[in-house]
Amino acid sequence: MNEKLQYASMLEMPFSTANVTVMPAKKRKRKAKPVNAETVKQELIEKVNAEQTENALYQESFSQPSFLDATASESYSDLASADLSGAEQASTVIAPVVKRKKGGFRVSVIAIQIALIGALIATIFLTNAINPNSGINTFFKSVVAETEQPATVDERLHSEFAPVIALDEGEYAISDGVMTLTASGSIYSPCDGVVSSLAVDGNGRYTIEIEHSKNFKSRLTGLDFIYGEVGDKVLSNIPVGYMKEEGATLCFMGIDGSIISGYQIVDNSVIWAV
Repeated sequence: MNEKLQYASMLEMPFSTANVTVMPAKKRKRKAKPVNAETVKQELIEKVNAEQTENALYQESFSQPSFLDATASESYSDLASADLSGAEQASTVIAPVVKRKKGGFRVSVIAIQIALIGALIATIFLTNAINPNSGINTFFKSVVAETEQPATVDERLHSEFAPVIALDEGEYAISDGVMTLTASGSIYSPCDGVVSSLAVDGNGRYTIEIEHSKNFKSRLTGLDFIYGEVGDKVLSNIPVGYMKEEGATLCFMGIDGSIISGYQIVDNSVIWAV
């Protein structure tokens, strides 16, 4: 150990140390050599001209003009071989171009279908003209006949109907052909028919007449609500009205509008007197 340092440590004398850092020397940038613009331009022009000359010679070697004779062709081939520096020549065979004649007839699937449809229509018209009893003529005659035929009038009598009363035995009472209903609820028509008349009295209760045929009608009075209007069709299994309280009536009318009496109700079915 250094004697001075040992002596200093024995005397407990303070001492200090220091680190020395050496910075590396900066590299000097090399100056770029000056570029001559004219020289670069000239080199570029020469390079482009050389590439164009090489491409032209290459194209000429593969497409010889047809008007040259045999001697010219051979000299032309020798020149191309010399320019390509002994490169292997490629032989090309030009295939003849076959031109299609214009104006050829083309058969189209759509044209065939149209022709078949036209032939079918012509056959149908010809058949209808020759045979008056053909299927088409018969069909048109039936349609015209149904259109011209007037609507048939239903002239059945009341005895040809079988009315049904959708009430229990204790919910009505019969007197001189008029049934007085003693229960509230929905009211049904005895038979299918059409609403022929509709009126309302001073108490706001409705009277409705249902025509089952030209010679047979049903009349309901004292209803609080009516489900329909004049001309509406009525079915026996769909309610025609509703009554809140008892007192509504039901009766049947014949040819002259008179009330039909002398019938009985058995198992909710009306049995006419013989």
